[in-house]
Amino acid sequence: MVERDLEQLLPGGVLNGESPTWSGPLGKLWWVDVRGNGLHLFDPASGQDQSWEVPGWIGACYLTSDGVAVTLRGGLFLFDPGSSALRFCAGPPYDPRRFIFNDGRCDRSGRLFAGPMLAPLPPADPNAPERLPLWRYDGQGGWTPLTDPVRTSNGLAWSPDGRTMYHADTRQKTVWAYDYDQASGAVANKRVFAAVDLPGASGPDGATVDRDGFYWVAVFGGGCVLRFDPAGKLERRVDLPCRYPTMPCFGGAALDTLYVTSANHPLTEAERQSHPQEGNLFRMPAPVPGLPEAMFRPGG
Repeated sequence: MVERDLEQLLPGGVLNGESPTWSGPLGKLWWVDVRGNGLHLFDPASGQDQSWEVPGWIGACYLTSDGVAVTLRGGLFLFDPGSSALRFCAGPPYDPRRFIFNDGRCDRSGRLFAGPMLAPLPPADPNAPERLPLWRYDGQGGWTPLTDPVRTSNGLAWSPDGRTMYHADTRQKTVWAYDYDQASGAVANKRVFAAVDLPGASGPDGATVDRDGFYWVAVFGGGCVLRFDPAGKLERRVDLPCRYPTMPCFGGAALDTLYVTSANHPLTEAERQSHPQEGNLFRMPAPVPGLPEAMFRPGG
């Protein structure tokens, strides 16, 4: 299906839009440009998009009581939008010469999770690892590995009751489900939830879950968002006017609007100029409302 009411919200695209996160108190949408080193705040009331430059690749943003937390190549930081200041929180659990943080979000209780993506700096090292696990941040600068190593961590989301965690590796074109212990933040019983292998597509990218427990995932290179029921059966496909959607999220006062970020970095500069919808931020009515994002509490 193609959403007739889909809106394109920016005048032009960005290199790698990601991590759309709705702030209920602000009534605005946080999102990032991974490769453009940008943190953004979109106001649907005015249509204005405010941005801040950050020092290097930015993987994801997380709501906090007075701003957002962000994962950069060099670790986890707290960002104060009032002063535009970044405050160091924790170093990364990887070699920053080879990896960056990619997809991440908080569980229903506010625990922070972040996964890796291989993005090596020269010189090349053929003997260095290319895969790392998803991590849980445990405070005091400590990280706990949770999953088998992956190349491009994506698709992180939790069921409405918080008892199932979803996680994907774009390179393996697979989304897994895990039993999730809300008391400890531990995972168990890994199983395949869904294969996401569309012609010409890289695989599953960012994801979210709606109020009914259906899993929405962007297909990078596939030009669409897929919705799976809690058993892993494909329920619908929503085609988009861009080839590289990256992540959906629910927003609006009733959480009944679906926002989708996208990327244009795989395109040439000429293609970006002639196709401004690539790398744009999109919005459409959602068939079912979503759930509010949990807030990360650094001292909690």
